[in-house]
Amino acid sequence: MRFSMFISLLRPIGPVVIGISLGFTLSLLSVNWVEEPCGAAGEGDDGDVLTEEGQLKGARKPNSLPAGTTENGDASEDFEPKIVPYKQVEQQTTPKKFFRAKYISTELGMRERLFVGVLTSKNTLNTLAVAVNRTISHHLDNVVYFTGMRNRKLPHGMMVVAHGDERRIWNMFQTIKYVLEHYINEYDWFYFVQDDTYTEADRIKSFVGHLSIDTDLYMGSPEEFIGGETEGRYCYGGFGYLLSRTLLLKLQAYLENCRNDILSARPDEWLGRCIIDYAKVNCVDEHEVHRKVTVITYKMK
Repeated sequence: MRFSMFISLLRPIGPVVIGISLGFTLSLLSVNWVEEPCGAAGEGDDGDVLTEEGQLKGARKPNSLPAGTTENGDASEDFEPKIVPYKQVEQQTTPKKFFRAKYISTELGMRERLFVGVLTSKNTLNTLAVAVNRTISHHLDNVVYFTGMRNRKLPHGMMVVAHGDERRIWNMFQTIKYVLEHYINEYDWFYFVQDDTYTEADRIKSFVGHLSIDTDLYMGSPEEFIGGETEGRYCYGGFGYLLSRTLLLKLQAYLENCRNDILSARPDEWLGRCIIDYAKVNCVDEHEVHRKVTVITYKMK
């Protein structure tokens, strides 16, 4: 009876006892790793540490080499600590925004056909210029009015550029300069007219639609120069004149020379002298367009 009770008490703790006994047995059979002593007398060929008596004491761990020694155990005389300088991490700059043109025509290099500049003044801006605007504004895409001075109140719905001086030659120079800076890359043809001239807008617009954009054309009503040594003819401003984009680009580099060197009393005559002297182009009143086997002549009237 007592034996059976003893067996029933040992049955729950039997596995624990067996596990502890097995652990002690395996620990006795395992190989102990011995740390290398500081003053080791020798070392075997296979990395085993030898005692003073030359007996094998134990295996060395792979990372037990003291600092400043070579693999053979000799002290390294050239050992020096290496200082790695701190390099500040460059901050990433904000990437530039990709510019996209407002209109696809600008991005593709496409230009409008006709730009119209009306030459006016402070005294006629609110009268003659307004009448011209009512006549041609609904036929043309862009009309700009150039004046020397202007009143405080501008006419409604009109693009007015004031140069700040009433001198006629100065205004002509500033007008051409302004067009070169702001509109030369947007249009192929440039038509300038005074505010006291009636313009058939539809006819001018249709006319430039038949012209080649690579033509150096200075077209209007030709007039002879009065006095001076300039040969050729200029376009009279009272009837308006047409200039090609390629011609204005040739004139751009010499515009300052024209302002300083050419003396004239009339703005249209001053511009004609500038074009003839530096672009070698005379005013014409007709232009031939060759199309296949036909020749079409267009005439300014």
